[in-house]
Amino acid sequence: MKKLAASLIGLVVVLTGISLAPQFLIDQNHLRERVTAVFQAQTGLELKMGETSFQLLPWPSFQATNVMLTRPGCSPFVVARSVHADMSLFALLNREVSFQDFTVDGAGVIVHRAREGQCSTWLPVLTQSQGEAASPPIAVAGRVHPRWKVSFGALHLKNATLSWQDDVPAGEVPFTGRIQITRLELDGMRSASPWVDMSGQSEHTVFTARGRIGPLARLLSAKAEQKGPWPFSLGMTLGSGPQQDHATLDGAMSDAHRLQGLAFTLEGHWASLKGLHRFFPQFLPVEIEQLDGTLRLHAVDVPHKVDAGLDKGADVALTDALLHVPERLRPDVIHLHLGHVLAPTGLQLRDVQLDADNGQAPLIVQSKAIWGRYAWRLNGEVQSLQQAVAAGLPDESAPVMVKMEVQGQDKTLASLFNQNEAEKSDAAQEHVSFALQGQMGRKGSMLDVSGQAGLLQLPDWGVFSGLLLHDMHLKGQLALGAIGEAGLPAVTARDVVLESQEIGGTATMTLPAPLGAAGLTGQIHLTHLDGTRFHYAPVMEFAGSAAEPSVPTLSLGAALKTVEPPAAAPSTESRSAGDRYVGAQYAGSHDREVEANPPGDNALGAAFTNVPGHDGPLARWLGAMAVQPVDVDFTADHLQTEAIEYQGLHLHLLGHEGHVVLSVLGGAVQTVPLSGEIVLDGSAAPLRMGMKADPLILPARWVQLALNQPVTVEGPIQLVGALGTEGAHPSDLLQAIEGQMGLSVVDGRIYREVLAPLAGPAARLLKLGDGTMGLRCAAGVVQFDHGQAHFGDMALEVKHLSVLGQGSMALADQSYTLQLMPHVSVIGADFSTPLLLEGKGGSVHIGTAGKDGVPALPPLDTAKFGDDACAYAVQQARAGRQGLPLPEREQDHGGGAGGILRALGLGGH
Repeated sequence: MKKLAASLIGLVVVLTGISLAPQFLIDQNHLRERVTAVFQAQTGLELKMGETSFQLLPWPSFQATNVMLTRPGCSPFVVARSVHADMSLFALLNREVSFQDFTVDGAGVIVHRAREGQCSTWLPVLTQSQGEAASPPIAVAGRVHPRWKVSFGALHLKNATLSWQDDVPAGEVPFTGRIQITRLELDGMRSASPWVDMSGQSEHTVFTARGRIGPLARLLSAKAEQKGPWPFSLGMTLGSGPQQDHATLDGAMSDAHRLQGLAFTLEGHWASLKGLHRFFPQFLPVEIEQLDGTLRLHAVDVPHKVDAGLDKGADVALTDALLHVPERLRPDVIHLHLGHVLAPTGLQLRDVQLDADNGQAPLIVQSKAIWGRYAWRLNGEVQSLQQAVAAGLPDESAPVMVKMEVQGQDKTLASLFNQNEAEKSDAAQEHVSFALQGQMGRKGSMLDVSGQAGLLQLPDWGVFSGLLLHDMHLKGQLALGAIGEAGLPAVTARDVVLESQEIGGTATMTLPAPLGAAGLTGQIHLTHLDGTRFHYAPVMEFAGSAAEPSVPTLSLGAALKTVEPPAAAPSTESRSAGDRYVGAQYAGSHDREVEANPPGDNALGAAFTNVPGHDGPLARWLGAMAVQPVDVDFTADHLQTEAIEYQGLHLHLLGHEGHVVLSVLGGAVQTVPLSGEIVLDGSAAPLRMGMKADPLILPARWVQLALNQPVTVEGPIQLVGALGTEGAHPSDLLQAIEGQMGLSVVDGRIYREVLAPLAGPAARLLKLGDGTMGLRCAAGVVQFDHGQAHFGDMALEVKHLSVLGQGSMALADQSYTLQLMPHVSVIGADFSTPLLLEGKGGSVHIGTAGKDGVPALPPLDTAKFGDDACAYAVQQARAGRQGLPLPEREQDHGGGAGGILRALGLGGH
């Protein structure tokens, strides 16, 4: 027993000595330096470690802290708090580092593809795997060291962070992401079927992945022999609880390292893809809920001559192949159901069903579309799944036959009680149906479109949002050009015929893509357009419903609330505004030799770059006109808007080399012929703008809204004259206006609230309040010169109030002075007092000329107006041009109760 005990004690001492000997006999610092030097020579990577320890018993193992892997000259791409590895003793005798268990705790891994390529770290460089031939020895510090084989039995990753960044994606926007890996177990790495068990989370979304894959050597090694299929089968979950998403991925590859011969089936259910959106936000521009089904795909093999460029090493070829997988995938079977899809535009798709049993079977598409308060049922069919995929490929030219039917879902009484507020409606949609049939492909598409509706409400389309069309019929052709680098085709609508109670006519339009590549052309002919029939029903709230004005405007103050045109700076040329800015020389500008700036660099585009509210529709429209040719011809046999009825209207929009001209070539209001044009010349700095009216008749509401003024006068306003301006900025354009413009409104309406300041002390005799009253005339002439706007021959007349006036405004600070002579006639008595209105911005001071400290100015010449001030002022404003007839002047009210009431505005309007 004593001998046995002594032997055991001796054995323990020997084993303890052997286990402790490496700590005392081996210089750990020297060993660490040799390991890092050999590692860098063999892999090209810098290995840095903190404290290290090596032991032989009970089996060989290695432990290190604060481990970092770095490419020379780059930041670390792997950082770990601790690394522990158990190794095989017998493998060490054969110059093989065989890790039985490799455990990494607290690692941070950065997968990065840099633009210059030097610091790209898609995958660490892997040393020789099993089955590879031995490489030649390597030399370190003048000494030759044979290469050692490295193999792994199991990998254990705990509390790791994986982040990725691709600086050179297709869209030139860096693609980044980050996930936390709670646990990764990779067992049986030397076997033919390693086991993978991973769990982690992205933000607050947890995920798991478990399953088996093929031999790792075939996946990671470029030199491994690829024999037979490389299978994989993984089960994945996303989220937690009863709404947990799940999917299975089963497939195989013939060449695992280059991902050749790839085919797989993806099957599962996702309650929502919001969790997946956190992983890949760039790839999911829409919100998708309740996705389930089966998708079988295969990847088209890369030709050998292309694939040869991927053999850049084990760390590059695999990841390069992964980057090209999405563009190589082709569907073989599709059975997908999407419960809800929401696009950023507000379009909703519900119960989307995509079905194709095989590549030769037709692809069936069914869905319910909701936009605003109305819904449509979509039923579509593509000739075959294989042809549908081929038609979308860049190298394919064969189009695919498609057809689509859209059936509107009529509103019923039950829908009014629907709890979903988005589906309630204040109007009915009746018998809406559209059909689309033709060919589609990347090289071009041609589609026949037809439709009809008893009552159709347009969806959220800007100013047309909620517009109702009654008894609508539509037919025409839609031609799409080849899809270019911008991803958008040119669109041509041919022989479009639209008929409804509100609007009818024909149109042919071509919209180029991208802007500037070709001209925007079109011919639009309306047989009728009746604006008085247009009605709107609520659709939905949407951003940008009202755009800010694009140019500064003038105001005579909140109290006066009248719209007066702006004024001009001194001219440096002797030509008049009409000759200088408007006329035949610009109408034919596209035939002239013009030295135009490159698209986007001309004065027109630059002038509207810094305009307040420059992202509004007006600025966007002007910007588009500056960079592309435009030629649109518009005619209308009958156009009714508000109180104006146009007959034979003919407009022509022409844009070329920085010039934009909108010409009124024909048309009449009643018997008054129309003529005029608006010109923007951005071919060179500074920008020049001009307007000529000879005459033009527009709704007064349009003019006031265009000037960002409150609507105080309604009716037809006639413009006669010419204005011009130039400048690099909106303020310069405003200051430099020059020319003369006459404005006249006859037989209109005026809001009562604006009459009090004009009537002066006699306002107490008038019946004022809300609403409008008849306006016999409002007319005047505005002369712009040297930064001043001079108002002359001004007259306004309602039933028992007439106002004569003149004045001026300084454009620099918008201060104004107006001399007014109001005349109130009540029950045969006349009241008139000369007034002087002074103001700036929103403030106004009303005084009696020569009193109340108001200096006396040259008296207003009232004699020139004669007995009928309206007739004189309108004649001056029209400058001898034909105009709408002036209503007869009402006779002065006599005595009697009825006459007194009418004089006070109590009897009629």
